[in-house]
Amino acid sequence: MNYDEQTIIGLFVADKVKTFRTVETSHGEDDFREAVFVETEDNGRLVIKVAGNAFTTPESVKMWQRCAEEYRKLGYYCPEIFASVEGDFPLVDYKGHRCVAYAEEFSKYESAENVKDARYLSDDLYIMTARVAAEKFDYTDIPSGYTMFDLCPGDEMDEVTMNAQDFREYCETLPECFREQTDRMFQRWEENRRKLREMYFKLPFSVFQADFNKTNVLIDSDGKFVGIYDFNLAGRDEFLNYLFREILGRTMEEELAEILRALRIVSGYYAFSDEEIVAAPLIYRCVKPLWFCPVDDLKNLGSDMTAIQKQLDEMEYAQVREIDFASAMRKNGITR
Repeated sequence: MNYDEQTIIGLFVADKVKTFRTVETSHGEDDFREAVFVETEDNGRLVIKVAGNAFTTPESVKMWQRCAEEYRKLGYYCPEIFASVEGDFPLVDYKGHRCVAYAEEFSKYESAENVKDARYLSDDLYIMTARVAAEKFDYTDIPSGYTMFDLCPGDEMDEVTMNAQDFREYCETLPECFREQTDRMFQRWEENRRKLREMYFKLPFSVFQADFNKTNVLIDSDGKFVGIYDFNLAGRDEFLNYLFREILGRTMEEELAEILRALRIVSGYYAFSDEEIVAAPLIYRCVKPLWFCPVDDLKNLGSDMTAIQKQLDEMEYAQVREIDFASAMRKNGITR
């Protein structure tokens, strides 16, 4: 059976529909998404989402539903995710795609999308994430979109490896005079990754929403943080990997300063283990020096040899510098 908007709505709404409108939110040919905004005669509002991609399955939507529920239990507003009137997340043929359909409460709050400078919200987001980490949730094996060594559905390699490979491929286009340094940098990344993998899955994990995108952060009418939505990247992850990945700075120095500040904040809500303190430098060295931001900066330098050398030196320094993560991670006692 091929479904249209009205038959999709009928899977979730028993009341008479007053109005509905459809918004396509696809991300390329292999990631079809639509949202149907529904208003019923009794003024109820609902968003029905239809998605055809590798990471949206009935099992993953059920996990997103549980994840949002756990965030709400911690006091954060997250729109509730609903199953169909039959109690499932049905597979449907819709507009030429095989899709999963599910419904979501229409958000009571606005997103921070239109806030010019939402950095003031970062402390609240760090604290929320630390509280989720402290729960050490283990209700799913589905990895988050930020997974380090696991693979997300449809992916051939994790994003950290993909960025390192992108660095290596781009460096092959640089003049020969940079080859020794860039080969050394990639080999060092491989060695750091090997060392990290030996200890990584012994570290504490939890289940995170995994997307601090400003459009997903919810604020009240006074601009105060109240919660979060959009759990498409949610899943199981190691806390430091997730935290480091969420922090992006204009420069590597600015980024590192923010990471250390975030660690001092979260240490008041989360007790880092000795193993996590040992792992922190390796996680940083695996994730940040060859991350897409510095690699993109490198690509944008064109043929400026002096600037290329400076950028490579900064990236290599990030691979080897001694950083006192331990002091930041032990800064505070637990204040939960």
